[in-house]
Amino acid sequence: MDALDLLRTLRRRWALAAVLAVGLAALLTSVAFVVPQQYRANASMLVLRAHSGEDRNPFAAVDPAQGQAAILLLKVVNTPPMRQRMVAQGATAELEISNEGSGTVAADSPFITVVATGKTPESVRTTVDVAMRELRAELKRRQDEMRVPAEGQLSLTVIVGPETITTTRSEQLRALAISGGVGLVLLLAIVVMVDRAQQRRARVPFALARKQEDGEPEPVDPAPSVQLAAERSAAARAAVARVSRGASIDRETDVMGIRYQQRVEDKASR
Repeated sequence: MDALDLLRTLRRRWALAAVLAVGLAALLTSVAFVVPQQYRANASMLVLRAHSGEDRNPFAAVDPAQGQAAILLLKVVNTPPMRQRMVAQGATAELEISNEGSGTVAADSPFITVVATGKTPESVRTTVDVAMRELRAELKRRQDEMRVPAEGQLSLTVIVGPETITTTRSEQLRALAISGGVGLVLLLAIVVMVDRAQQRRARVPFALARKQEDGEPEPVDPAPSVQLAAERSAAARAAVARVSRGASIDRETDVMGIRYQQRVEDKASR
């Protein structure tokens, strides 16, 4: 069935299609209310190296160690034990930590981005705060274990805090897209099946009535057996012999599967 056939079917069964479309719209409306909108909070942090000498600006100092420290922190905080510890502290929202805004990991970027997505503004803000606190604590603990002097330790500073919380409807749109696609396929399938069933039901009495009106003969076996063919041939020869002798045929004679009735008048009366 191509697109034109499908359109013709929908036009023939427009009433059923309209009822199913109303039901699909009601389903999508309920899905939009059931799946709530979500909230998102973003925060950005920067790994800074210690500054010394006459240059007292830490942002002017660039060191590959900053990017290496960021990679180390990302590997640690994304482990299951660290995630479980953050959940125990109230980080219940969906958390994504990377050193790039697109969620990827760069080898030399000293930036760390924390993104939390959840059902309430409080949950996303709490999740970001817990993640930032754990990042600072993990960086401090690692350097203390290595006995790095305080004046040479790296630190994390907040570039953008989680004060701004935005709303997102990605989950709603995803649920609506899935529900709408499945519902549309079911709608078309139901309309096509009902149309074919109705056409099949209406075709049978029409074919019977046409057969009775046209007086079509009963179907004959297209491949008769040898015995049946011999019997028909003998009946045909007997009928021809009777006609040649001038006898009358008052009964139905079956010759080659065709029923006919023939009467031969007496030669004297012709």
